[in-house]
Amino acid sequence: MVFKVYIFLLFLCFSFLKSLKAEQLLYLEDNFFPEGITISENGDIYIGSLKENKIVKFSNGKKDFEEFIPSESNNLLSVIGILADDRNKALWACSSNPGVTNYPSENPVTSLKVFDLITGNPLGSYELPNGGFCNDIAKDSKDNIYITDSFNPRILRLNKSKGRLEIWFENDSFKGEGFNLNGITFMDNHIYTVKMNSGELFKIKVKENGVPSNFSKITLPRPLNAPDGIKTIDKNNLLVVENKGSLSIIKLSDPTEITVIRDNLDTPTTVAIKKDTAWVLEAQFGHLFGEEKNVPPGKFKIVGVKLKTSLLTRLKSLLNISN
Repeated sequence: MVFKVYIFLLFLCFSFLKSLKAEQLLYLEDNFFPEGITISENGDIYIGSLKENKIVKFSNGKKDFEEFIPSESNNLLSVIGILADDRNKALWACSSNPGVTNYPSENPVTSLKVFDLITGNPLGSYELPNGGFCNDIAKDSKDNIYITDSFNPRILRLNKSKGRLEIWFENDSFKGEGFNLNGITFMDNHIYTVKMNSGELFKIKVKENGVPSNFSKITLPRPLNAPDGIKTIDKNNLLVVENKGSLSIIKLSDPTEITVIRDNLDTPTTVAIKKDTAWVLEAQFGHLFGEEKNVPPGKFKIVGVKLKTSLLTRLKSLLNISN
């Protein structure tokens, strides 16, 4: 048994060093303060700016970005969550006002914007009913678009035939001080969403007719640490960004497990998956809102983290080492 543990520890050290070498980095311009990220099916990476109210694009395999949606296009405010919708050739973006945008409008309106995924041309704009804060976006298997509202206890869905956002699900569990609902994703006929200020994870079934049902709070081994963006890995695992510095995997088992796969990130916000790599943003918001507000930020990075937990799990099984 001692020999097996020794071999396992050697493997962990080797894997750690290899992962450091394999970690990929992309860099953004000064003052960008990224918030949202999405990746299209062909591998193009789109990044939204909280400060510069625009969206840039890294074409597949390229190290340099190009401006894709210029500032103020379609009355774009701070770009929060974004979503590439390949089937409909659309790029969805939450346009909100956290108080740092360069947009000159005296009465900025929070809304859901949509652009052509190929050309970047504006295609539409949908205001949130009675205001709010458009935060993140998800799409279900029938192409319905959902958004979280961080200032009101609700999830909205776009009624495309009527051209407006409507309340899809509302619950008192979503109420709280400050930022409430944040990241959202769709998996296996369910909507999953996180509440940032409490570290909670919720699940809502989407019935065949689109009606919400079976709302529940998922029991976690610990509260998530200011959860922000979430993404589906597979039907048993979610990827969650913990805004205080970590990227973690939530295994939807009984009991639920949380595994940190990357820490020491500088205010990570959102994440997108490309093949076996999770691309997570370092937003450095402490230099925009926090104690380091008057200190210039470092280089804005997108960190590519390999999703390798399954390899470690297989090795444990091979050596008969239990958790």
